[in-house]
Amino acid sequence: MTQPVFEEEITPELIERYDLRVPRYTSYPTVPNWNKEFKTETYRNMLQRAAKKEEPLSLYFHIPFCIRRCLFCACNVLVTQREDRPRRYLSYLKHEIRSVSRLLESRKDVIQLHLGGGTPTHLTPAQLDDLFSLVWDEFEIQNSSEISIEIHPSVTSIEHLETLRDFGFNRISVGVQDFDPVVQERLNRFQTFEETSNLIKVAREMGFESTNADLIYGLPYQTDEGFDNTLEKIDQIKPDRIALYSYAHFPNIFRHHKHIPLTEIAQGRDKLQLFLDARKFLLSRGYRQIGFDHFALESDELWKSFENKTLRRNFMGFTTKSGTDLIAFGYSGISELSSGYSQNSKDMSEYEQMIEKYGIAPKKGHLMSPSDSTRKRLIMDFLCLGEIRISELERTDEGRRIIDSKGEIIRYFEKIGFLEGISTGWRATSLGRIFSRVIASSFDEYYDANRHTFSQTI
Repeated sequence: MTQPVFEEEITPELIERYDLRVPRYTSYPTVPNWNKEFKTETYRNMLQRAAKKEEPLSLYFHIPFCIRRCLFCACNVLVTQREDRPRRYLSYLKHEIRSVSRLLESRKDVIQLHLGGGTPTHLTPAQLDDLFSLVWDEFEIQNSSEISIEIHPSVTSIEHLETLRDFGFNRISVGVQDFDPVVQERLNRFQTFEETSNLIKVAREMGFESTNADLIYGLPYQTDEGFDNTLEKIDQIKPDRIALYSYAHFPNIFRHHKHIPLTEIAQGRDKLQLFLDARKFLLSRGYRQIGFDHFALESDELWKSFENKTLRRNFMGFTTKSGTDLIAFGYSGISELSSGYSQNSKDMSEYEQMIEKYGIAPKKGHLMSPSDSTRKRLIMDFLCLGEIRISELERTDEGRRIIDSKGEIIRYFEKIGFLEGISTGWRATSLGRIFSRVIASSFDEYYDANRHTFSQTI
């Protein structure tokens, strides 16, 4: 195991040099490099080719609705309190599910299913029951599947949890971000520790096997004391997994970010200190670090998958179900197949029109080349497992070319303490983990910080 980071190793000069704007790498190539004129027929062909495979699928359903706009949000959401909008959306979503199911022919086995948003529990229990009934009719959900959902405690009832339990859901993910009432008030996010703790307690009593809590460090108006208090409260809940995300400020992309004064956002070393303090706290409470920003108890499947080197990363985050094609449904949903990526339209009217006309709604996508596939495996292995494995790369001519061409930068990262040599290749040091996205970007042949807007490393 790598040694812990000592704060004196992280100098202001190191932060200034490597706190760069780089991709988060939930895909490779990343979305800005995809074809914006992706044809409907191309995605149809991708699905038909995927139908010939035998491995079980992963399914993702995007439920975009929220009752209010959190000012820190960078997700594809639709704020509404109108009851007719979710009803209308579900009718198109169900049409898409039936259409894709037909294209997949007999490939129906599912090993992973996830609902994200928005807030999926914005839907009523009856609406969820209706949606799941169709999904369970169209696909074969395996008994060993991980079936998960993102929930917001303030809009999630006991009846919601009962519906989820009846359909076999076994993991819930709760957005917390920060319990500090000042942060919540100014960022339009309202959620008490008591309702969060009670909801997770009830879910565990019902038999849900794993819980995740999302936190964000570097939020506007966040203080050291307030975030320390949030961590203490999280430790009382003791979720099985914790995602500790960095706040990304994009006022040029998200209009609601313009309401946040830059003077209220931690930068550089101040922001990094929030992460280091949180990391130290979580490690002292029995969590193990996975990648840069995820933590899990040793009893959780995420940590077991990391130890077994089967951990993978996609648009749902880190996943224990490696090697499966991911099919996404709904407005802005992103599918990841072995042949490439496809993203549904992010315009609701266009999404509806395309579903009516074609049964699918791809708007942007990318077909993988042999080089893409090799670099994707290298980057994802590194971000998931913290290793660059020579044996994996030497299986192909492209892999050998990449290692030969990147020898100088690898030696440089060794020299500055980001990588260390091991028998199978190289491994990130604890210092290197903090700047893992920077290391990964050196293997990205599309990366150009001047052409696209990415979040900073810290």
